[in-house]
Amino acid sequence: MEDQNKLGPIGKLIESSGNIILILPPQPSQDQIGSALSLHLALKDSGKKTQIGCGSEVEVDQKIFGANEISDTIGSKNLVISFDYREDDLDKVDYDAREDGKFYLLIKPKSGSPVPDAGSVKFSYSGAEADLVIVFGISNLEELGKIYAEEKNFLDNANVLSINNNVQPVTFTKNLLQKQNCSYAEMIAHLLETSNLKVGSHSAMNLLNSIYEETGNLTSSKITAETFSSLAFLMRSGARLPNQQIFVPRFAQPPFFEVPHAPESPEDVQVEEDPRQVPLDWKQPKIFRAGDL
Repeated sequence: MEDQNKLGPIGKLIESSGNIILILPPQPSQDQIGSALSLHLALKDSGKKTQIGCGSEVEVDQKIFGANEISDTIGSKNLVISFDYREDDLDKVDYDAREDGKFYLLIKPKSGSPVPDAGSVKFSYSGAEADLVIVFGISNLEELGKIYAEEKNFLDNANVLSINNNVQPVTFTKNLLQKQNCSYAEMIAHLLETSNLKVGSHSAMNLLNSIYEETGNLTSSKITAETFSSLAFLMRSGARLPNQQIFVPRFAQPPFFEVPHAPESPEDVQVEEDPRQVPLDWKQPKIFRAGDL
């Protein structure tokens, strides 16, 4: 098991943060994606405000839960409106805040210049803010690519926790969860097990599936006792082994309440006679004589 003296402070750091941003590196591995999403879902289930971002397109295995929550930006304070237009064609930009509560932005072109194309307008956010930023699989912040370029000032001054299994040293933060030759899923499972975060079945399934993938269905030489400890914790949290059927109990005894049947009509009722009550002469041939008629 990961050194408790190391995981304890990291768990407390996460638990004391109400607003947390998780950032994946560009082209993340499935292990990184599943592990980051598991932590993201556990933070949400624990009532924390959380975002997860990645500076590139993400290809996600269909078995991973929560992939639709990965964004290409981590900003949430400022609304950014962008469109295709040349500054030389622009006369002025104005705005109007009306009594009906609506905000109007005016883009006025110069005389003879084209009108901005409404079809090219895009909306996004910038201006990230968080109590804690958790980054996965990087040795320096510049490796975050697009997200770092957009939020450089924020990230350079943020409280950052680095989670990785690289051999390169990390110098941009003192908050480290680093273990070589260990999957991200195992590290996150150890972290969740030692924290007070709520771990739901989706979060547990992401981690369990990732462990199976990273260990070749538990055939890898990297497997340790900690691997099986993590699997036990994840199963207790609601995960099922791959291809494991849901157990449905079956009872041998009859149900407590019998279903009543409709009463039979007298014609349908067959009465079985007890042969001991039938007179013997009824079973012998009947002989009739003339004097008996």
